[in-house]
Amino acid sequence: MNKQSNLQILPAAILIFCAALTRFFPHPPNFTAIGAMAIFGGSVISNKKLAFLLPLAALFLSDLALEVFSGTKGFYGTGQFFVYGAFILITALATLIKQRTPGNLIFAAVWSGIIFFILSNFGTWISGQVPYPLTFTGLMSCYAAAIPFYQNEFFGNFALNAIYGNLFFGAILFAAYRLVENNLAPAKSMV
Repeated sequence: MNKQSNLQILPAAILIFCAALTRFFPHPPNFTAIGAMAIFGGSVISNKKLAFLLPLAALFLSDLALEVFSGTKGFYGTGQFFVYGAFILITALATLIKQRTPGNLIFAAVWSGIIFFILSNFGTWISGQVPYPLTFTGLMSCYAAAIPFYQNEFFGNFALNAIYGNLFFGAILFAAYRLVENNLAPAKSMV
C-alpha cells in the first residue's frame, strides 16, 4: 500500500468530521453516519493510527458536543464503552478491505450494523441498564427485547436503520472522496 500524503489525508479527515456533524440534524433512530465513518476511515486512510484516531476523535467530539450543547445524552454510562468498542472493531475490520468495490462496501455496511447491534445491546445488558439477569437467558432476552425497538424504526423492520445509515452515508463519503481523489490526481502528476 502506498503512503498517503497530507493532501490525501486531509480530505478524508474533513469528510469524517463532517459525517460526525450529521448527528446534530434530525434523523430516524440509528440512521447516522457513525458506522460509515468507521468503515470509511478504516478502509481509506492507510496510516493505521490515523485510521483509528480520526473517526474515534470525531465520534468522541460529537458525543461531547451533544452532551454540552444540545441537551441530549452524548455520554450515557458504561454501556457506551461497548458502543466505542463496536466502533473500534468496525474500523479494525475495515482496515482489511483491500478493494473498495461497491460489493465490499455494501457487505461492510451490513456486518458493521450487525456488530453494532450485538455489542451495543450486550453493553446495555452487562452494565445493568436493563432488567435482565446476567445469565445467557438474560442476554438472549435482552437481544429479543431489542428487536421490537428496531422494528419501530423508520424503515419498519429488523433490517436495522444502522445498516441503511451505513449504506447511505457510506455512499456519500466514498463518492465525495472519489471526487477528491480524481481532482488530486492531476496535481500529483504536476509535482
